[in-house]
Amino acid sequence: MIDKISIRAFVAATEDEGRVREALSIFVPLDHISSQTALGHFGNEIKILEASLRRKEAQAFFQILHEQLPSEDSFRLHHEIPERLEGASHFHLRLDKQAAYKGLFRLTESKDALDICALVKTYPSNRQQAIKILSELI
Repeated sequence: MIDKISIRAFVAATEDEGRVREALSIFVPLDHISSQTALGHFGNEIKILEASLRRKEAQAFFQILHEQLPSEDSFRLHHEIPERLEGASHFHLRLDKQAAYKGLFRLTESKDALDICALVKTYPSNRQQAIKILSELI
């Protein structure tokens, strides 16, 4: 079972925060996105946008991901489940911010991405069971 999904995006000073918020809004309503400000390495302001999805919303996220992710990305993600699973419960992936702004789902390895972490709950905590759950969802 997917208990929670956390989504985070960094907004550099050169980016339009509204566009990044729109990219996040394909997952969560705009009023559910929180914002923090931090200073970058060179003293530049960086906004950190965060949102989360709980149980049913998290399941719906994986359903949409399954339906809309291009087949080559889906294939890749499916085969990388063990590498993307931290411990027995935290599954990580990155989606392209620019594609998300256009309403598309695309995997990326870029640091300029939507960082997504899904909390997979199994009882007792079991890595193989988590991999099985994720394999069925992706």
